[in-house]
Amino acid sequence: MTINRRQFLTGVVGGGVATGLVRFSSLGSLLSMAEASAATVPPKGPFVLCTLYGGNDGLNTVVPYESGIYRDWRKGLAIPGDQILPLGHDGTGHLGLHPSLTGLYSLWKAGKVAIISGVEYPKPNFSHFASQTIWQTAQLSGDPGPGWLGRWLDITGKDPFRALSVGPTLPIALVGTARRGSAVVDSTSPGSQLPSGNQAFSMAYRQMMSSHPGEPPLMAAQASSGANLLAVGTKAAAALTKEKPPAAAPGGDGGDIGAQLGIVAELIQYGMPTSAYSVSWASFDTHSNQAGTHAGLLASLDQAVQSFMSAFPQATPGKSPVVMIYSEFGRTPRVNASGGTDHSSASVVLVVGPGVKGGFYGATPSFSHLDEYGNLIFTTDFRRIYATILEQVLGVETPGSVLGQRFETINFLL
Repeated sequence: MTINRRQFLTGVVGGGVATGLVRFSSLGSLLSMAEASAATVPPKGPFVLCTLYGGNDGLNTVVPYESGIYRDWRKGLAIPGDQILPLGHDGTGHLGLHPSLTGLYSLWKAGKVAIISGVEYPKPNFSHFASQTIWQTAQLSGDPGPGWLGRWLDITGKDPFRALSVGPTLPIALVGTARRGSAVVDSTSPGSQLPSGNQAFSMAYRQMMSSHPGEPPLMAAQASSGANLLAVGTKAAAALTKEKPPAAAPGGDGGDIGAQLGIVAELIQYGMPTSAYSVSWASFDTHSNQAGTHAGLLASLDQAVQSFMSAFPQATPGKSPVVMIYSEFGRTPRVNASGGTDHSSASVVLVVGPGVKGGFYGATPSFSHLDEYGNLIFTTDFRRIYATILEQVLGVETPGSVLGQRFETINFLL
């Protein structure tokens, strides 16, 4: 049976194949638009955006364990002082890591972890969806729009390898106005990265997605998108065939976030020409019985990051990842009646990597001066972190061209 691209796109080949292609990725832009202009310099290393969906509890991640106020707030949910992994004094008090974060603690002692405290934005929104949109677009309105990395993609060219997300969906952060990132399947099987995993189908698909002189712009754009899909999948398959995932860290399981970071490690080691990766994990929405749930979530995250970082023991040009771990908001200072915490503000962001200048950044929010609802008041605008990443990792000379205004950078990179 002979099928042209128009028939393929309108569903003649059947729902199963079409569903598989949609599951695989979202690639390119269907519309040809003029690129914005902004000066850029060569990027310093791959950036890995790690999103913890649900609202991670910053106070029980980086713990003010000597504070009597913290213990009064948290009661039985407070982490016992004799279990804390001590970090030192940040200028306001002694801080320590949750006992599940032993791998990150080792990385901290090696000078590879930056802890940025009190991170949020003015007038925080406690809706998961609105706050996720704000963080991913870097626009405080909460309205849907292009992502902050998507706008970076808009100004830096058409290469479909420039930004990759691991998983079946593409986060808003990687979607621009004219460009968008690509997605690879969260599977270590090389065959999973190719449409249907069948060589004959791939050959037919490649021919079908060839562009032709004089065809309508929308059809030409779709041909380019389809060709990009196959190119990214083919190269990802080659990387996963050649490289091995990082050795699992002892004592636990990194879970799905570990698998995602393992794929990213293989792609970086292979030399994939990618500047930004995205991984994510849920759910940190611990409204009840938080103690055990949160400990398990942090243990898996710790195993995943420790394993990932074992593949990059020292700074290497082009292969020194900078991992930013964040969540859309923090949790309430006070424990609730269900042994959990609710949506709140001013959480902690961790930046990890061989090129990171380890230490404390930002400022721990005041425990004696809360907002009218009893929430911590933020001290560090999250867009300062983005400005630092854009300028010092992704090589954008003027981060304000992406963020819409200038933000002071933070000196957490070597």
